[in-house]
Amino acid sequence: MTWTPESLSKCFLDTLSPSPEPRRAAEAKLAELANNPEYGLAVLELVANPVVDEQIRQAAAVNFKNHLRSRWSPLPESGDSPISDTVKTQIKTLIVSLMLNSSPRIQSQLSESLSLIGKYDFPKSWPSLLPELVSNLRSASESNNYASINGILGTANSIFKKFRYQYKSNDLFIDLKYCLDNFAAPLLEIFLRTASLIDLAVNAGSATPATLKPLFESQRICCRIFFSLNFQELPEFFEDHMREWMTEFRKYLTSNYPLLEDRADGLGLVDDVRAAVCENLSLYMEKNEEEFQEYLNDFALAVWTLLANASQSSRHDRLAITAIKFLTTVSTSVHHSLFAGDGVILQICQSIVIPNVRLRDDDEEVFEMNYVEFIRRDMEGSDLDTKRRIACELLKGIAANYKNQVTHAVTAQIQNLLGSYAANPAANWKDKDCAVYLVVSLASKKAGGTNVSTDIVNVQSFFTSVIVPELQNQDINGYPMLKAGALKFFTVFRNDIPKPLALQLFPDLVRYLSAESNVVHSYAASCIEKLLLVKDDGGRARYTSADITPFMQALMNNLFTALRFPESEENQYIMKCIMRVLGVAEISSDVAGPCIAGLTSVLNEVCKNPKNPIFNHYLFESVAILIRRACERDISLVSAFESSLFPSIQLILANDVTEFWPYAFQLLAQLMELNRPPVPAIYMQIFALLLSPESWNRNSNVPALVCLLQAFLHKTPHEINQEGRLSQVLGIFNKLVSAPSTDEQGFYVLNTVIESLDYSVIAAYMIHIWNALFTRLQKKRTVKFLKCFLIFMSLFLVKHDSASLVDTMNSVQPNIFVMILEQFWIPNLKLITGHIEVKLTAVASTKLICESPSLLDSAAVRHWGKMLDSIVTLLSQPEENRVEEEPDMPDIADTVSYTVSFVKLYNAGKKEEDPLKNIKEPKEFLVTSLAKLAALSPVRYPQIISENLDPANQAALLQLCSTYNRPIV
Repeated sequence: MTWTPESLSKCFLDTLSPSPEPRRAAEAKLAELANNPEYGLAVLELVANPVVDEQIRQAAAVNFKNHLRSRWSPLPESGDSPISDTVKTQIKTLIVSLMLNSSPRIQSQLSESLSLIGKYDFPKSWPSLLPELVSNLRSASESNNYASINGILGTANSIFKKFRYQYKSNDLFIDLKYCLDNFAAPLLEIFLRTASLIDLAVNAGSATPATLKPLFESQRICCRIFFSLNFQELPEFFEDHMREWMTEFRKYLTSNYPLLEDRADGLGLVDDVRAAVCENLSLYMEKNEEEFQEYLNDFALAVWTLLANASQSSRHDRLAITAIKFLTTVSTSVHHSLFAGDGVILQICQSIVIPNVRLRDDDEEVFEMNYVEFIRRDMEGSDLDTKRRIACELLKGIAANYKNQVTHAVTAQIQNLLGSYAANPAANWKDKDCAVYLVVSLASKKAGGTNVSTDIVNVQSFFTSVIVPELQNQDINGYPMLKAGALKFFTVFRNDIPKPLALQLFPDLVRYLSAESNVVHSYAASCIEKLLLVKDDGGRARYTSADITPFMQALMNNLFTALRFPESEENQYIMKCIMRVLGVAEISSDVAGPCIAGLTSVLNEVCKNPKNPIFNHYLFESVAILIRRACERDISLVSAFESSLFPSIQLILANDVTEFWPYAFQLLAQLMELNRPPVPAIYMQIFALLLSPESWNRNSNVPALVCLLQAFLHKTPHEINQEGRLSQVLGIFNKLVSAPSTDEQGFYVLNTVIESLDYSVIAAYMIHIWNALFTRLQKKRTVKFLKCFLIFMSLFLVKHDSASLVDTMNSVQPNIFVMILEQFWIPNLKLITGHIEVKLTAVASTKLICESPSLLDSAAVRHWGKMLDSIVTLLSQPEENRVEEEPDMPDIADTVSYTVSFVKLYNAGKKEEDPLKNIKEPKEFLVTSLAKLAALSPVRYPQIISENLDPANQAALLQLCSTYNRPIV
């Protein structure tokens, strides 16, 4: 499709239309045009055309940036870029000058575009970029054109950011040296020149906010470039010119600029420069402490003074955070003696820590208006960049060397705060909140566990005297921030609270689920959920079903009621608590009925517009665990669950709620596995949908569909071989196993076919199965595929004997079995992991060498010995290397995203079946089988063993023979 500048301009104008029809049509046309190799260049030329309306050019600049993002880099499949080298060269020739001569909004888009190109091409494929930027920087500097200066610096800043994040390598240091050689000196020149212009304007009294703002913005960007270029190590140029940099840095921390600081927009700019300076100081403290030492005292004093003088307004937050971080870095360095003076730590508590920990009006606003953000900062540990948390981190840093002094000072402050609250609770409730926050935030988590400890207070005494009265307060809506703090304390120190006291307070936790505050009822749910995870010595759960049975009805009622509060309709903390309670409680039919009704009601509602993937996951986990726990107790409930859930599942499938398809298939698989033959007729309708090739087109559905297909193979083996269904199942296997992204799922299908169907049913298909596997083996063999292939061969052998394995493989190609054995089975056997997989492959391999005529033949002596060596290697590996422990349910927040992808339902999973239940120990099976073989030929096999096993494996085998009293010789 071709275009003209006019038609292209019209397309971009239509993308701005408020009406959806022209907007969508224009977007579709642009997407089609983008496939033309010269499209990007045409869009850039449109951006450069001053005659075109500014709005259209800006839309084109955004489109150009997105076009480069998706097409500039080589495609992973082919390694080629959709944009030709010729067009790339033309774009790179135009973009710098165009960016510098554009309006600010277009300039920012082109700067990002330039950075995207630089990410892939700079410096090796774009050596002219940096000289061009430096040349333009010097020209702009001579004319004091700070619009261009800041555009150039912003672009350089974006390009140099990679030095902060990439791992050290020779290539990285080559690129860094190139940038330093070309840009370090010009950077210092513009930084000092801008500093002199600021000083001149301020001292002469001629400064205005309009003249100062671009100058401060320039200094801010220079400081960020300084950070990038110094991040890996201290460059020689910066070491030689450290005094010039540090002199200017100190000036911005100690000077006042009232013309800017008296204005909201100007204050932010000055604070941004100071914050950037503090980050540079922290970097030097961490990485160049020795070289920085002579400047340390002056900067520590300057930062301290700055913090003490800064107001508690949220406008100063970023500056306060970076400044406190710098002091924290100093406190943990060899220069910590700066904090050793009399009264210093107490002064830090009073002038820095307490003011920054105390609640402010904007904290209360976030608490009331955006509970998700408040919890993210406060409860989930992602608040390291809030003033409250970072102030406590400073105390922790100082405590690393002055623990007793910090403990004494903080304890005194907490007592003062609690005393103030006691004197006038209504007026001074924030003092109590501050005291509780200090105790919680200064607690230390013990390595490798959930237990926390503190020396600040006696936890049980503090809990009884300070927290319990708050929790037992009958007004659940009064002073909600204090209630939230008390619930958080209970949650954090849950392991230290005696069980009798915790159970005594359980009704109060249930009450707080009814609190109007979203934070409070979320914290109450989180506290209950975390309590149910507590384990005592020996790994036993501290709280059992018997403990929560007395509260069960009120607890579930309040949890489902909480989901009806405004803004909590998709509250993930509430739903996670529901899931945890259902996992612990005794699930009778009286409990199961209301719970499945409540869950399906919520499910039907979120189907209309799924927004919170974490909530959604816990919702489906709750359904799955309810089904599992209830049906463990009463299998007759399966039909009741089917009646409740099938309408919701049909809603998901009919309305194409793609996010929920994998969940729906997993629930269907769970219900199918619980059924007893004959299964209801509706399942065979589902089976028809399952066998449709269209169902398998979305990769995100594949694992869940495989679970469902496995359930059908287990439960309806007789129906599989009717109406051509087995051919369709094997067609699905063939499709899955041919692609590296789904090959493992293909083996799951194939293994279930082998386990579930008689050999007489599958014999006719074996040549096609082997052909599919051998084709994939030739095209692309990965370690994952080889392990799956070996497990499949082992399963086939133990189910249908070694002769069937050898004969069916050789029917594809004569003697291919020996080739597969030599090239793949023997060398890869030691890679197998997992208890059942190790057992299966070890037993199958043992059967092969002890029962198969192919391996017992004298011509196969070499293969026999090598196979035995691999078996012994596999069984001699340390247990932790080969056994994959079943983990506790993972924290789903780490794995769920807004994209449509497969997420495993932990509670819907079927326990892995052991195909060799009659064999307890593969090591014993090996030596017993070898002993029987050696008894038939007492000279031959010991000799083969001594000739083919390495000394370590010989010793290991002898040890096994001794352990099980099965002598081979």
